[in-house]
Amino acid sequence: MNMYTKAAVALLLAVPGLSPAPAARAQNPDTWASLRAEQVTKLQALTGTYEGQIGGKYAIRLQLSAGEADTLLTGMYYYLSKGQPLELKGFTRPTVPTQALELRENTSATAEATGWFTIGLGQANEPEVLGQWFNASGTALLPVKLRRVGGAARPTGLVAHVTPKTYLNSFRVPVVTVPDAGVTRLLAHWFSLQNLTNDDVAGLRQQLTEHSGTQSADYSVNYNARGLLSLTAQTEGLGASVWYDSKTVNLDLVSGFPIQLANELRPELLPQFLAVGQRKLAVKAKECVAGQGDFLSAEDQAGVLGQEFSLGSTEEYTIGAGGLVFDHPVSYDGLSNFVWKVLQGSFPVTFTYAELRPFLKPDSPLRRLLPQ
Repeated sequence: MNMYTKAAVALLLAVPGLSPAPAARAQNPDTWASLRAEQVTKLQALTGTYEGQIGGKYAIRLQLSAGEADTLLTGMYYYLSKGQPLELKGFTRPTVPTQALELRENTSATAEATGWFTIGLGQANEPEVLGQWFNASGTALLPVKLRRVGGAARPTGLVAHVTPKTYLNSFRVPVVTVPDAGVTRLLAHWFSLQNLTNDDVAGLRQQLTEHSGTQSADYSVNYNARGLLSLTAQTEGLGASVWYDSKTVNLDLVSGFPIQLANELRPELLPQFLAVGQRKLAVKAKECVAGQGDFLSAEDQAGVLGQEFSLGSTEEYTIGAGGLVFDHPVSYDGLSNFVWKVLQGSFPVTFTYAELRPFLKPDSPLRRLLPQ
């Protein structure tokens, strides 16, 4: 038992549906497949943003997103009093048609578990869900009560106040505040110097002295209205040559959580969405090949023209006045670092809000961007 103490295991097995049933699975494969499909549907329905309490007194906000496998969920949560995000990885038992989701809590992907949640799948379509939280040792058990928040409704007048803070004359980072103190604490983490540069003041000072590593940081605000904030942070450094990096964060200011487009799309329309993106990407690829003249080899031309638009193409995007701009990362076998730099690493693919409208879930916060 490397994940739970005996007390924690006993607690989990007390949840209906968590006891193993390998014999039943072997004898009824069709029934098993049906139960697993039902389970996956319920898991997908649990994705979203919640707020509530642990133990009736510790206020939290929690977000669940689809994971890499159909029986997994990932996410994060934070205590409003602290603003420090804790990562969550959810799973169900692979050998039984369990009716409960288990969520492993930790501070990073490599850290030991700091706690566990269990949530019943029967509440997947309910506005309120109930569950339990217990610590890593299984010695403390507290009830959890959560309700869904956020959504498409436009919060009246909710915008972020963004001011710059400069370190060492070279590193300019945003200080972002909103009326909700809990969200402000979380934003202080997202936009901290260490989170944006992966280093602290002492480490950055040393890199400046040595003229190597990260040399500067800055940011730009792309969108700040209707309870949404899109902000791009840029860093520049020195190594074998000058390098640049940028990262865009799109946040729901109601909860403070990032908005991942993959969670905002209607799953039944995903093939159509990707088909539209592929057509748009193909146009960009053809324009690129034509614009580069004889610079691209035949292999590079084939690689550029063979780009495929996938959910990975939507991981980096910017909220703009006219629509969402996705930065599709250019990648193919044989792509050299020099050609990658010439191509600037990615192709911008724009969906106007009118084009995006039919693909968004009814409660997506991105619907606040649509014309009313």
